[in-house]
Amino acid sequence: MLCIVMMLSVSAGVTEGLAGVRLQTGAYATTDSFLHSGATVLPTLEQVSVCLHLRPLHLTRAMPIISYKAKDSSRELYLGLEGTSSRLVFECCGGSVEESIAVPVSLYEWQPICLAVHLLARNLTFAYSTMVEQVPLKVDVSRLGRRRLEVTGGEKLVVGQNTDALEGMLDISRTLHGDVADLRLYNVALTLAQIRSFMGCLKDDLLLQTSALVSLEQGSFEARGPTEEMEVAAAEVCGGGRKSFAMLFPHQKNFNDALTWCEKLRGALALPASGPENQDIYNRFVRFSRTCQDMWQALYWVGARGNLEDRRWVNLRDGQPLTWHNLTLASSSVTQQYQCILAGGEQFPYEWYHAPCSVSACTVCNFTTYPEIHLRGLCHSSLFDRSLFLHDYFNKQPLFDGAVHSRVAWVNGSWMMESRLYPDLRARMLDQVEYPVGLHKWLVEGDKCRHKEVELLLTGCRKNEFTCDDGTCIDAWRRCDLATDCPDHSDELTCRVVKAPEGYNPSLPPPRLSSGPVPLYFHLNITSVTNFDVQTFMLGVDAILTLRWNESRVTFLNLQADPRRNKIKDQHTLWMPTLQLTDGTNSWVKASSNDGSDLYVQRLTPPEPDDDSHRHEEDTYTGSENSLVYQLHRSIHFRCDLDLQWYPFDSQRCHLYFTIKDLTDSSGRLVKDGPGLEFSGTRQLLEYNLVNETLVEVTESQVTSMKLSLKFINLYKYYAMNAFLPSLMMVVISYSTLFFHLDDFENRIMVSLTSQLVLASFFSQGSLTIPKTSYLKLIDVWYVSLISQVFVVIVSLVLVEVLRQRGLRTPDGIKTVHVTPVDSLKMRHSFPDSSPINKANRLNTIFIFLVPTIFFSFITYFAVACVRGLKS
Repeated sequence: MLCIVMMLSVSAGVTEGLAGVRLQTGAYATTDSFLHSGATVLPTLEQVSVCLHLRPLHLTRAMPIISYKAKDSSRELYLGLEGTSSRLVFECCGGSVEESIAVPVSLYEWQPICLAVHLLARNLTFAYSTMVEQVPLKVDVSRLGRRRLEVTGGEKLVVGQNTDALEGMLDISRTLHGDVADLRLYNVALTLAQIRSFMGCLKDDLLLQTSALVSLEQGSFEARGPTEEMEVAAAEVCGGGRKSFAMLFPHQKNFNDALTWCEKLRGALALPASGPENQDIYNRFVRFSRTCQDMWQALYWVGARGNLEDRRWVNLRDGQPLTWHNLTLASSSVTQQYQCILAGGEQFPYEWYHAPCSVSACTVCNFTTYPEIHLRGLCHSSLFDRSLFLHDYFNKQPLFDGAVHSRVAWVNGSWMMESRLYPDLRARMLDQVEYPVGLHKWLVEGDKCRHKEVELLLTGCRKNEFTCDDGTCIDAWRRCDLATDCPDHSDELTCRVVKAPEGYNPSLPPPRLSSGPVPLYFHLNITSVTNFDVQTFMLGVDAILTLRWNESRVTFLNLQADPRRNKIKDQHTLWMPTLQLTDGTNSWVKASSNDGSDLYVQRLTPPEPDDDSHRHEEDTYTGSENSLVYQLHRSIHFRCDLDLQWYPFDSQRCHLYFTIKDLTDSSGRLVKDGPGLEFSGTRQLLEYNLVNETLVEVTESQVTSMKLSLKFINLYKYYAMNAFLPSLMMVVISYSTLFFHLDDFENRIMVSLTSQLVLASFFSQGSLTIPKTSYLKLIDVWYVSLISQVFVVIVSLVLVEVLRQRGLRTPDGIKTVHVTPVDSLKMRHSFPDSSPINKANRLNTIFIFLVPTIFFSFITYFAVACVRGLKS
């Protein structure tokens, strides 16, 4: 293999620049690009320091800065970066010393690096960018063996390649692609003050009093392969990093399109804040004048706009008036026609001019850092980079340079994706557009993906943002929110909540978990009791039934915090539980639908890591950790087996069973979701009051059901005032006839008969409103007892009257009539107290009083006991 060898030599004492070299300048990465110490061989070292400035252009798994092997050791001295893990690594002494620290590796930025090690004192100092860390040196005695703790001399040093094999073979995957400046290697351990002096680019006595063993400044290295000698300005290397980065895009756009383009890349239209900055932008991009200028003879748009209200020019960032501008006197005014600013004319290159916003010019975007563009849509095994950066040009078009090896560049009239590691790996964009940002078709060759013609998305959007097909960025939560936010409406296209794998069978329940059956969490919200009909023994309730379960076979997409926004429209694509209802009589219950059923997804966990194999950003959630929620609004009418023996002082319990059809406990079972039951309706009904509701799990024949129990008590106060009290009053009235005068039989019997008729009327009318049963209810016993009591009163009255009539007859059977016209009260016949008639009347009074008293005491006792039982 032909190697190009050139000597790098920069005269000592030049302070305007630092000696530097760029490695891997060819189109493809190679093991031939490195620096070699030439004739200089390293002596045996007990102290060593390495300092340099590094600007990485690509990241690899291992980025060797210096690599040195001895005869018996492949890693005698090594300093490098691990690009994928962002660590600075140091090894020496045959691998017996290995140390590393985490560092922030940044592409395209100059970063000072220093390492100082004193092997005998066993201390090590790492310095990277602005961080300095001192660590004790740890030695692996098993690897050190009997050799001294030192770097064995006698061999040559390599920069930019890894010589970890004894034969010196190089690895293409472990190469350094970047710029190296002011590289120095000392045979002493620099002090902390000397290290800080180098990192600050201070030319003081601290470093001058120590001469380097080898350095770029001394011309100690030979460059081999595709390398480039350069002189780097000290101000650029020691400037502390670029605070902003501007880039011109050589396609003419009107002002609004230019503004939108910068926003797609997460930048802003450039707005120079000073004269030197204004001159720098023009001087950097004047080479694009032929492409950018039209009839207005301007180069680019300025990031400011006119405010028509106060006729002032304001910046686009916060709407504040410009603190500096370079508008000509004729262009300083804001008008309806001229609301935008152009810059970079040929005659007056640094002046600004007002112009209509509809004219065309190039776009200069300003970024806080080099814009990162993400590539989406490739398979996981693809070799292309997923991260690209805008930092340079190729063929007068922006170059999208990959973090590791690939790039997107304008080649032969189309956008091409190429690789510096794999010559046969390439892709060509089939769409003819200005820039490759957005969703476009590509023809891929030499990759490991199965499909050759694919749609790939290049996006500058950040995390928690969604990329429209045209590259516009919107907030991720705006996708699939039933409102179009993308200019091309792509945020509302292909919206789906669930993704089922191939071969998914919706007729099979979710697979059981390793710990047991899949739980189906059950919740019942009773919104109202619509009917309690004691005549037909039917009960009606309106309820919201909710079932929640995890479906491990599917993946959910773009879930929102509100489950109602995660509604699945096509429920038949997933397995759905079928509820079966039975009542307390083991009869099937058919529930009618009120509002149908809805299937939602409840987000319970954060999204999975982003998968860039999807063309668009999609938040994915595993079905095993996020729940499907099935909600049904139902009106349920079922039979309740009522026990009316103590009516109207009765309490009733109605039962309803919920079961999942064709689901046994071996695969899934119902489980209460929290308390599982909620009542949000009115408890007081027309005749009954709902006092308690319970939900328990019942397992029978390896099937778990949910048993709903509703406890009602009768509102007996109505019957107490409308049935018991009036009927009792009729009995009292009937009983009072026993205290009428014995001669007044007509009134006595008429009052009692009237009370009997009223009681019979009460009983007849009450029987029309109370349920009819084959057994006697408490209210039936009450009326029958009262009617019987009045009947006894009537019989006793008749009996007394018969005895009285007999007492009025003489022994010969002739009825005696006493006439006393003086006083009508004396017309009534009087009998002695000891007469049988008075005795019979007194006995009836006492007997008829005691019997009802005992009966009512008996009834009252059981009624009170029943009421207490209801309340408990």
